[in-house]
Amino acid sequence: MCGIAGIVAVNAMRHQAALDCMLNRLIHRGPDGAGQWLSDHCLLGHRRLSIIDLSPSGAQPMKSAEGNTVITFNGEIYDYKTLRTQFVKEYSFQSTSDTEVILAIYNRYGEKASCHLKGMFAYAIWDQQRQKLIAARDRFGEKPFYYAWGEDGSFLFASEIKAILASGLVKPVLSQRALAHYLQRLYVHPSETIYQNIYTLPPAHYLTLTNGQLEVKPYWSFPRLQPHIALAEAAEHLQSLLDRAVAMQLVADVEVGAFLSGGLDSSSVVALASQHTHRLKTFSFSFGTSINELPFAREIANKYNTDHTELCAEDYHLADLLVQMQQIYDEPFADSSNIPTYLISKAASRHLKVILTGDGADELLAGYSFWYRQLYEAATFHQNSFTDTLKQWIKKLLLRSASTSKVSLLDMHDRQNTYFNQTDIKKMLGITHLTVPKPQQPDTMDGVLRWDVADYMPGDILVKLDRASMANSLELRTPFLDVDVAEFCLSLPYSLKINHQTDKLVLRAAFADKWTENIRKRGKQGFGAPVKEWLQKPEFQQLIGDLLKNPNSILYDYIAFDTAQPFIENPTYQTWILLVLSLWLTQQTKSYEDRA
Repeated sequence: MCGIAGIVAVNAMRHQAALDCMLNRLIHRGPDGAGQWLSDHCLLGHRRLSIIDLSPSGAQPMKSAEGNTVITFNGEIYDYKTLRTQFVKEYSFQSTSDTEVILAIYNRYGEKASCHLKGMFAYAIWDQQRQKLIAARDRFGEKPFYYAWGEDGSFLFASEIKAILASGLVKPVLSQRALAHYLQRLYVHPSETIYQNIYTLPPAHYLTLTNGQLEVKPYWSFPRLQPHIALAEAAEHLQSLLDRAVAMQLVADVEVGAFLSGGLDSSSVVALASQHTHRLKTFSFSFGTSINELPFAREIANKYNTDHTELCAEDYHLADLLVQMQQIYDEPFADSSNIPTYLISKAASRHLKVILTGDGADELLAGYSFWYRQLYEAATFHQNSFTDTLKQWIKKLLLRSASTSKVSLLDMHDRQNTYFNQTDIKKMLGITHLTVPKPQQPDTMDGVLRWDVADYMPGDILVKLDRASMANSLELRTPFLDVDVAEFCLSLPYSLKINHQTDKLVLRAAFADKWTENIRKRGKQGFGAPVKEWLQKPEFQQLIGDLLKNPNSILYDYIAFDTAQPFIENPTYQTWILLVLSLWLTQQTKSYEDRA
């Protein structure tokens, strides 16, 4: 796992100092080394976290055997050893790294190289002969890729926004549209950034830049549903696919461990990983009294005889941590679980460089019961007898169209995940018309689940994991997002994922015999923090007074003071959202002044 950066421009060498600044802001992503490749029209930079091919031959940027292409790459290609055997007759490998396998694939397939990769990745290849930049990002958005146009017409890209800003070539302009989405959903939409003039390459897309002309295209889309597959068949296939994914993701030239929460997902990963490695190192986390899954995790650790470490966050100052998060997350990000995720990553990084996690399963297999159960009931509204309570709940959400009796599941899901409604946001931002990205999915239960895979997972979950782990130079790997596993899960109908009684049906059928009895009975426990409790603490009351109740706060350069006050008097998650935004704006202002 690494950090990448680059500049494409006429007389690009004049921007070498800017590239230096960009790489300096990415040291946390790659503390083991740095490299640059320079030419008249393209500068490529790399910060290295050594995981595969620890020798100097694995350093980047890396030139192809013929010398006509060069790559800077962030991520892991899990099946690179298998791929390598397919290209040995046509490509002269100079290293044992997965990076060079991408060059070999590009040599054969060109722009379509990303279609043939299994892994998490963001890379940029400069084709010297064609004077062309080709960049791509993995299918689900595990690894970030940002880009922008400099004021002088140069094209910049990097793993994080802070690196682009460090170049001094881009003056950021805040996006009201992105700000509105943040206020609604806690995070910026994954197809946008908080700035109008800095962009993100969407998951499952690649871009090409030739003679100043930029094109962005998709290379992958969701698979078709398999409506007639039986539960037993699906469970058997899922077990086989996930086992293979775990085995591939254990491949590294450093030791690989696993996070173990004691939930269904991480317990399944640990059970499989224990079959492929001796005394797997596992890590569990206790975050005060609010997040303590240690007893459940301990059961699985004992069952599989893992080398288990229990990590506890002690002597932490919550307000200081929240301030620190604004330096790590380059955009406003109000998912409170970023703090415990950061702390467990920091603790684990003292032991290992690579960790397996169970993330991705909730979105792929309908694991958020508190969201999806209500939607499931609504989806089968006409086939079932409902309680008056549920009928009132549906009525309260105003989810019936004037022209049809069908419940809009997408609207229902949107409303139950909205923190500030559109009326509030229009008043706060002083706008009359509000547009935010809408899901391009059918209004079905399957459409809802796919919406979360395309929006919530890359916009919230994967951003949280990447920034929290890489701030601590730790690589997280997600076997559930192996392309074969994920495509299979996406192809399954919702009837194999959730019913009236329980969730993750196919996962339970596949792995229940590998869990303990207490794990089998567990429901979903989130990794979020007790925000209302935190906001009552003196240090947070001080921040609220300084940043939210003060009309001179920088927050009120963007939001009307009077419209925000009703959400501050009695602290709720809405207060938290505004506090994070105010802290983020304060941090960005300070960073801009420092750069100036």
